[in-house]
Amino acid sequence: MAKDTASLQYARSIERVQQELVKQVFDLQKQGLSKNEILLVLQGLDMEDIILNKLNLNADIDRLMLEYQNVLGAMEMTGTVTAESLNALREMDRSFYIKQAGGLGETLKKEIARGVIAGATEKEIADGILRGAGGALRIDQVETLVNTGLNQFERNVKVEMAEFDEPNAKYVYIGIIDDKTRDICLLMASAGELTRDEIDSRFPNTFSNSAGYNCRHHWRKETSRSKELMKPKQAKSFISKKKTFKPVTVEGVQVG
Repeated sequence: MAKDTASLQYARSIERVQQELVKQVFDLQKQGLSKNEILLVLQGLDMEDIILNKLNLNADIDRLMLEYQNVLGAMEMTGTVTAESLNALREMDRSFYIKQAGGLGETLKKEIARGVIAGATEKEIADGILRGAGGALRIDQVETLVNTGLNQFERNVKVEMAEFDEPNAKYVYIGIIDDKTRDICLLMASAGELTRDEIDSRFPNTFSNSAGYNCRHHWRKETSRSKELMKPKQAKSFISKKKTFKPVTVEGVQVG
C-alpha cells in the first residue's frame, strides 16, 4: 500500500469515528433525553476508551502500523539498523496516534456539547466537525499528519544507518521537485553530493528533519540508485524562475 493510500484510509477512519460519536449523542436525544441530561452523559464519557475500543480505532491504528513495514520494504538499506531500534521508532508513533485519539475525544466532546447547547442539528454539528470546527481534525489534516509520520520514520531509519557510515560518505537530497517544493528543499536538492559535515554546516538540522512538517524529501546515502533519483538540474531550474527565493530551515534559519 502506498503512503498516500494508507494516510487516506486512516483519515477516513477518523472521519468515521467523528461522525459516529455525533450520531450516538443524537440517538440519546431521540430516546427522549433533555439537553441537560445529554450534557451530563457527555461529561461522564471516557472518550479515549470509546474511540479506541468501542469504535475500534485501535484496529485502524494496527493497520496503519503495517504501512511502516512497507516503508522499510521499499527502502534502499545502505546500512544496519537493529530490530530494537526499528521497534522503538514504530512504537513511538503508535503511542502518538493513541494519545492523539484521546485529545481528539475531548475536542469532540466540547464541540458536540457546544452544538447541543446551541440547539444545532446532527447534520450541522457533523458538518462543522468535518470542517475542523472547535479544533476537530479535517481529513486533509489527518492525511498530512500520517504522511509526515511515515516520512519521518523513513528519515529516522536512514539516520540510524548513517551512524555507521564512513566519515567521507556522500549524501544526496531526494524528493519531488514541483511548484509545492519549499525553497530550502530546492536549494538542498540543487547542492548535489555532500558529506554529513557539509550538510550540517550548510543546512543545519536538516539531515534528520529535512524541511520539517509535511516535507516530502530526505537525505539519502549516495548510491547508483540514489544518484538516479537526484534532480539538481531540475531544482536549479525552479530556483532560477522564482521571483523571490528565501530558503529557510525548520528552525527559521535562512541559508544559501
